[in-house]
Amino acid sequence: MEDQTPRKEPESSFRGLYKNVKISVKTLDTVIIGGIVLMLLLVIFGIANNGYTVTFDSRGGTDVPSQIDVMYGDLLEEPEPPTREGYVFTGWYADENCTYLWDMQTEQVAQSMTLYAGWEPKP
Repeated sequence: MEDQTPRKEPESSFRGLYKNVKISVKTLDTVIIGGIVLMLLLVIFGIANNGYTVTFDSRGGTDVPSQIDVMYGDLLEEPEPPTREGYVFTGWYADENCTYLWDMQTEQVAQSMTLYAGWEPKP
C-alpha cells in the first residue's frame, strides 16, 4: 500500500539571502527600471560633459588661451608663458595670491579651474 499524503518539498537552498525577503514582483520591477534609468542618465551626463576647462588669468600679461576638454587626472600642456612690460613671469599659481605654484609636470586636473600668472618686478 502506497502512502497517498502529499509530500512537502524541502525549502530550496538556492534562495540564499532572499529566502526571508518579502518583495512583490511589481516593486522589484520598479527598482530594476529605476536603476536602468539612473545608469542611462549618468552615461548621458558623462557624454555631455566631456571634460574640464582650465582658464589662464595672465593678470596684466599677454593673453593665454584656455585648455578645453581636459579630462580628470590629465596633466596640463604647458602654455606659452605670458609677457608683461617691466615684470618677470614666475609661473602659474592655483590661487590669486600666488602662494601655491601649480606644477605642470605632476599635478593632475580634478575640476574646471583658473590658474593665475605670478609676476615679479624686473630689477
